[in-house]
Amino acid sequence: MLVAYGPEGQPVMANETALEQLQRWSQERALYCPNCKGLLHVRGGPEKRMQLHFAHQRGECAWSTEFETERHMRGKAILAGWLREQFPRAAVTLEERLPGPNRIADVFVRHEDGSEQAVEFQCAPLDLEEWRHRHEAYRAAGIVDTWIIGNNRREKQEAFIEGIVGVAHEVLFLDPLAIPPRCWLRWRVNRDELSLWQQEAGKRLLLEGWVGRPGYGATIIGRLQEVRLGIDGRLYHQVRAVLQERVQLTRAMSKQEAADEATLRAYLRPLIDDGALHSVVLPLLRAYLRDTDLLRRYNYGRGHPGQLVREADAQRVQQARSWLGKLIQQGYDVERLRELGDSVPRIGPYAAFASYMETLISLVSYETY
Repeated sequence: MLVAYGPEGQPVMANETALEQLQRWSQERALYCPNCKGLLHVRGGPEKRMQLHFAHQRGECAWSTEFETERHMRGKAILAGWLREQFPRAAVTLEERLPGPNRIADVFVRHEDGSEQAVEFQCAPLDLEEWRHRHEAYRAAGIVDTWIIGNNRREKQEAFIEGIVGVAHEVLFLDPLAIPPRCWLRWRVNRDELSLWQQEAGKRLLLEGWVGRPGYGATIIGRLQEVRLGIDGRLYHQVRAVLQERVQLTRAMSKQEAADEATLRAYLRPLIDDGALHSVVLPLLRAYLRDTDLLRRYNYGRGHPGQLVREADAQRVQQARSWLGKLIQQGYDVERLRELGDSVPRIGPYAAFASYMETLISLVSYETY
C-alpha cells in the first residue's frame, strides 16, 4: 500500500515523504488505512532493498493491496508521477477508493473539468470475465479506464490482454524496475496495412507481438516518458503518429491518377534534405510531368529498327544530361542521384516517375563530366 492517512487525516504518499517522518508517525501510531481506518506501519526502504510502503499491523482489510509485488508497487508510483507531469492541474492520487464502481484505482486522475480517469497496472493473471466486470463498472460510473500491463506478462497469450486490445485497440506493457522505466506499445494492424508498415518501419518498430486471434501486431519499444495518455484513454507516441501519417499518405499516393508535386514533397521531406529535394527531385518531377513519354520515345528511337530519335527529343534529353552533369559538379555524384531516385516510392503514378529518374541518371557517367 502506497497511500495512508497521517495526522489530522491528511493523505501521505510513501514515495513522496521523508523516511524519518514516516518512521516517526509509524512509532506514534498515527498512520491509518484510507479504507478500513486500521493502523498501518512503514515497511521497506533503501536498507531493506524493498520499495517503501505501508502495511496493516493487525488483521486484514478487504480493500488491502499490501501483498502486492515490488513491480506492482513501483509501477503505480511511476505511473502517478508520469500522469502528474502530463496533467499538472489535475488531482492525481494513488489507491483511490471509488464507491461508484466499488473499486480501488491504482492511479486516479480527476481533471479540472470534473472528468475522471483510472489507470490500472496489472501484473498478475486476470480472468477475462473479471476484467470485463471491472471495465464495465468503470464506464458505468463515467470513469475512463486505461489498463497498463506489467512486462512480466508481455509474452503471455492471455484472454484479458486480448480483451483490452479488443476494446482499446492497443496495449502498453511497462517494466517499472528498469531505469528509466521501459515500455512496449503494441497495437493491431490488418493484413493490408502490414506491407505498408514494413516499408516504413525503423529499428524501434517491430511488426510482431501477440494481439489475439487476428495475429498481426506492431510494437514500439522505448521509454515511458515518450508515451502520453489522452483524456479519452488513448495512448500517444510520436513515432507511431508519424508512421501512421506516412502510411495514410502512402495509401493516398497509390490511388492518385497522376504524380503530384505537393504530395511527393510531403512524402520525401522526412527522408531527404531540403537542398536535394528542391535542387534535384522536384525539378525532375516538373520536367517529367511536362512530357511523361519523353524517355520512352527516346529509347525506342535508339533501339528499334526503322525508328529514328526525334531531334527535339534528343535535344531535350541532352539538356537533361547537361543539367545532371552540373549537379554532379556541385557534389551530387551519380551514386547520390541514384539514392535520391530510390527514395521515390514505387507506388501508383510515382513508380513511373521513379523509373524516369533511374533511366535518366543511367545516361550520365563520371567520365562524361
